[in-house]
Amino acid sequence: MYKIISKLLANQLKKVFPSIINHRQSAFLECKHLLHSVVIANEAVKDAKRKKKECIIFKVDYKKTYDSIC
Repeated sequence: MYKIISKLLANQLKKVFPSIINHRQSAFLECKHLLHSVVIANEAVKDAKRKKKECIIFKVDYKKTYDSIC
């Protein structure tokens, strides 16, 4: 029963994800690759250093996260 409900919810969320997820998000979306998020993170860090801005970076264990949402 749990798997059926989670699948139904996941299918409904797929419809609204494009409107609520930032266009820079690259993980866990169709036609996007996890490597894109690494490139974007590097660009964000470089930009913060160049502009001397403070930023917070956190690392997600993609394997564990992906396994829990699929």
